[in-house]
Amino acid sequence: MSEEPGLHRLLTRQLRRLELDRDQSPPQPAWARLLSVVSATYEQADNDRYLLERSLEVSSAEMLGLHNSLSRKAMSDELTGLPNRRALLERLQYLVGSQDPDGPAVAVLFIDLDGFKLVNDSLGHDAGDELLVLTADRLQAVCRDGDVVARLGGDEFIVAGRFDGVGQAQALAERIAAELQRPLLVRNHEVTVGASIGVALADDDGSGPATEAVLQRADLAMYAAKQGGRSRMSVFDPKMQLEADRSLQLLAQLRTAVAEGDLDLRYRPVVDLGQADPQRLLGAQAVLSWRPPESTAPITGGEIRPIAEKYRLMADLDTWMLREACRQGARGPEGAVWVNVSLQTFTSLDVVGVVRDCLQHNGLAPGRLWIQLAEEVFMSTSTPVTANLAGLRELGVGLGMDGLGSGLCALTRLRGVPQMVLKLDPALVADLDRHEAGAAIAGAAISMGHALGHLVVADGVERRSQADLLRAVGCDAGQGAWFGPATAAEALATARSQVVS
Repeated sequence: MSEEPGLHRLLTRQLRRLELDRDQSPPQPAWARLLSVVSATYEQADNDRYLLERSLEVSSAEMLGLHNSLSRKAMSDELTGLPNRRALLERLQYLVGSQDPDGPAVAVLFIDLDGFKLVNDSLGHDAGDELLVLTADRLQAVCRDGDVVARLGGDEFIVAGRFDGVGQAQALAERIAAELQRPLLVRNHEVTVGASIGVALADDDGSGPATEAVLQRADLAMYAAKQGGRSRMSVFDPKMQLEADRSLQLLAQLRTAVAEGDLDLRYRPVVDLGQADPQRLLGAQAVLSWRPPESTAPITGGEIRPIAEKYRLMADLDTWMLREACRQGARGPEGAVWVNVSLQTFTSLDVVGVVRDCLQHNGLAPGRLWIQLAEEVFMSTSTPVTANLAGLRELGVGLGMDGLGSGLCALTRLRGVPQMVLKLDPALVADLDRHEAGAAIAGAAISMGHALGHLVVADGVERRSQADLLRAVGCDAGQGAWFGPATAAEALATARSQVVS
């Protein structure tokens, strides 16, 4: 074997004797610096045999100690001490490579915390770090001896091990979910988070390296669980892979459609429930519609937005919607235009600047634009989000919050702020005309919204009986199938009322 370039000949032989492969050593700079210093010392001691022998003794101990320390560090997550992605892949490769076709199966549980971002934004990054450390401790406590518990990064964790079928893996996932849902005390605040868990079995079916394939499948299953409502568990199904492939194709087409403006907006009427005349419109909510190439039917925002969220396309999509809604709204008579904007956009974009440009360019009065936001936007304490909220209020644009009655945790943030529109969650509207308790709960949520000084709009009104009950309990407005389907921009021409303000 030839001497390694750049190192003293004795150091090269010494590394070989210690079985320390230079190419597979820890990638930290500290290791390279040690080899450089030792090599230089050997160069200086070439003519002093005693010094050279003594240097060999000292450097061997130092190299072994540092090499082992750095190797452990390179394979561990710095925050939690769990194995990191590199260590996970090595251990998973061993598990998959050594599994007996007739023995226990190797399964991966992909765990993503639900509500972690809210804790991070509300209580700060130190609290978020503490939550991650406590989560790592909980996972290790509930998992079995021999299971690999690792952290991929962020709020994503992996558990891998051998199981007697998918049922046993599901049982472990259920125990993990129950453990993680128990309240925690973080920085003197009681915190409760959930977990979306994806489960996948490892098998090398030619789709690629088995370790990477099973991780990808578990990730897809986790995403399906999160899409199903969060804090759920899902087992990988081959249909998920087909759906992921379709999503990637749609993503590429969607990027082109956003860049070229090849999208469409439809409008859902928002009707005043304070009047007997069901045709008194307060405005309309913009709903995204898009017909992909070679598709026979358009797809709506409900299918588009999850793809855009996952692949960080929301800022571009929301910007296009704001511009188009302002353009079309300015052409119609007086009436409010509602546009949904995501937390991702509020975090990454100067929303105030975009809205100001849209209003000025189209000549739309600020009071005619209402921006509808998810509850998590109002719970966030991040600087970009709070700055955007304050700037929009100063600009005179209306703000609204989706999901009134689904969580209620953001209501304390809504005291003492200018009047907003709170959307009553469709789940509370669905059965209010069929159960007395449903009507009572919806009425309580509406009263709470009014007590905070805000207007309440019921979403998901599908029957006259629902509209009548909502009117009776004092709901301000409603939208849904009962008041008509989402229609083209010309629907704005029927908006005959004053702006909700």
